[in-house]
Amino acid sequence: MARAMKSIRVEEVMSKNPKLVSGDLTVEEGARILRELGISTLIIEEDGKPVGIVTDRDFVIKVIAEGLPPDTKLKEIMSSPIIMIPYNEHLSDAAKIMSRRRIRKLPVVKGDKIVGILSENDITRISPDLIALAQEYANLHTSSEEKGRIQEYIAGKCEVCGQYSLRLTMHNGMLVCPECLDAME
Repeated sequence: MARAMKSIRVEEVMSKNPKLVSGDLTVEEGARILRELGISTLIIEEDGKPVGIVTDRDFVIKVIAEGLPPDTKLKEIMSSPIIMIPYNEHLSDAAKIMSRRRIRKLPVVKGDKIVGILSENDITRISPDLIALAQEYANLHTSSEEKGRIQEYIAGKCEVCGQYSLRLTMHNGMLVCPECLDAME
């Protein structure tokens, strides 16, 4: 590939128009949506805000393997809070986040809106070795300085004020919104 991996941005590779659904849908309804749309990820929203993520793997690991009934709600099996990445970050940085966090799907945000999903498959389609290199890099160079340089977002409710934020930060073992973080410092 002519372009260096460092110059490829997440938005160039991500799948666009992610499917946002209510956490009150059942796993049966969620599985039908995945099948009908030919997708593998649902973003769970509450009051118009993303609060969790469910992937096709969750249906296998959390529903089938655990013997949960088809009327189980998606909010009961979703992963939360959501780890996200800005659309204009480098693909190599996304691969590092995915490796460090051990996730296969990474929602992509632009402003306050989720605009896409980046998967390991999207990355390996561009560079088959990038995931392996990112895993090795994460094992060797996971310093707090490196973590701070790569921008990732966590979405959910602030554990201090209870307000929803797309940009929570881990501070003293709590997920904190930018406003509360400023007040604490």
